[in-house]
Amino acid sequence: MLNRKIKSVIMITAVIFLASAIGCKKGTFDINNTNPNSPSTVSPNLILKAALASTSSIYWGGDEQFANIYMGYWAVSGNYIPDASLLTYNETTGYAQDNWNSGYSTANNFNKVQALGAAYTNGANYQGIGMIMKVFLFQRIVDLYNNAPYSQALSSANLFPGYDQAANIYPSLVNQLDSAINIIKNAPVTADNPGSSDALFAGNMTKWQLFANTLKLKILMRLTGTSTGPAYIQQHLTGLTTASFLGAGQDATINIGYQNASSLQNPLWADLGWGTTGTATGDHAYFRACSYAVNFYNGLNDPRASCFYAVNGSGAVVGRALGSTNSTETNPVISAIGGNASSNGTTQSYGTLQSYSQGTPILTASESLFLQAEAIQRGWLTGTLATVYQSAVSESFRILGVPSYATAAATYTAQANAKVNLSASSNQLQTILLQKWAAMNTYDAVESWSDWRRTGVPTDLPVSIYPGATATHIPYRLLYPATEYAYNATNVNAQGTINVFTSKIFWQP
Repeated sequence: MLNRKIKSVIMITAVIFLASAIGCKKGTFDINNTNPNSPSTVSPNLILKAALASTSSIYWGGDEQFANIYMGYWAVSGNYIPDASLLTYNETTGYAQDNWNSGYSTANNFNKVQALGAAYTNGANYQGIGMIMKVFLFQRIVDLYNNAPYSQALSSANLFPGYDQAANIYPSLVNQLDSAINIIKNAPVTADNPGSSDALFAGNMTKWQLFANTLKLKILMRLTGTSTGPAYIQQHLTGLTTASFLGAGQDATINIGYQNASSLQNPLWADLGWGTTGTATGDHAYFRACSYAVNFYNGLNDPRASCFYAVNGSGAVVGRALGSTNSTETNPVISAIGGNASSNGTTQSYGTLQSYSQGTPILTASESLFLQAEAIQRGWLTGTLATVYQSAVSESFRILGVPSYATAAATYTAQANAKVNLSASSNQLQTILLQKWAAMNTYDAVESWSDWRRTGVPTDLPVSIYPGATATHIPYRLLYPATEYAYNATNVNAQGTINVFTSKIFWQP
């Protein structure tokens, strides 16, 4: 089912042609050069909004669905003939490949934003934004595929780029973020503000710096299981405090002005909700709640259960196991994804699926606070662990629209259960990571997948029970896409034979 469509939504048609000349092909440029390409006469504000729209689609447009399946959030409907390849984790080179293809084409657009910003006197803010968003996309590519074209990517000078070692890409990403923060911080007072073309922070350059620091923290925490990671993490967190990162109420949310029109709906709504005429999408019926996550939420009296999933005809949230062949687990029984959104597009106040006009949160305040809590617990960041942890849980309740969210979250974490109560836990790190998993459902399951790959939490994550499925654990990575084997065969084949169950990302223990 995941292979039935590839979505790449660049909403501003006037800018599409900037990416199409290069498409998914990569070339040569110096990643440390702030002006790698000759600037064009196109204004960076036009490219910026289109690139942010494409980023929104990459995160919520369809090809990220596999991670919700892997991480026990979603199952598939019993109303359909089973997709054996999906239910046995039989990945192909066409599987979820838009993460690579759109990832590179969108990074190319941000590269143009960076280059154009560097080319004129008042372009510092555009230059910094372009650098930050390129890092954002390259980290995701590494986390999904490991080695990847990087130092020879993003220009037409080399259509057959070599692959960089993933372990070498990560430090460069950290350095790029530090450089971008300095560029923005030291921008002249006359620097152009992107304003409404900045569909992420509306030109608030202070929030861009907080976002960059949070992204750096996210990158650093990936390295917790590596031999040199702890010292490197501590080095690059020195001087930062909890005030350096996105905090309560500061979700990084992209909204280009989504509306109920063709190709202009929020990408999650367009994928899991209803079309412009109110007709349910195929994925609205196809994806259902997974019993693993449902049982977790219901077992802890978690009000978020009916925010992540719709109540069924009996008023309950019910899931099914991935790979189940029970013929009674049909759609009227098993909960849909996203809460109880309305088909006519009327905004509801809770759930992950609220309206065709909702924004796409690419890094929530809750995720930021959970990252901070982990860093504090490990001794790399100063702060009051209990306070930051409670705020992380509370922010998850807030973004989902739980009524009286702070009080509800306090009641939730006060339960005498080590899965949620930090003071009752003998393994606080595990509690933090488990609650982060609970919060990231649908918002960014790739982040949860990365946490599981580096820490093993959740420790009891299930695998498909479909007849004939033999996997003892979920996959570790995606296969390189078919486009690479077609257009960059020599370099991708040099990476050797990839096995999704044994080939690890470089930061995995």
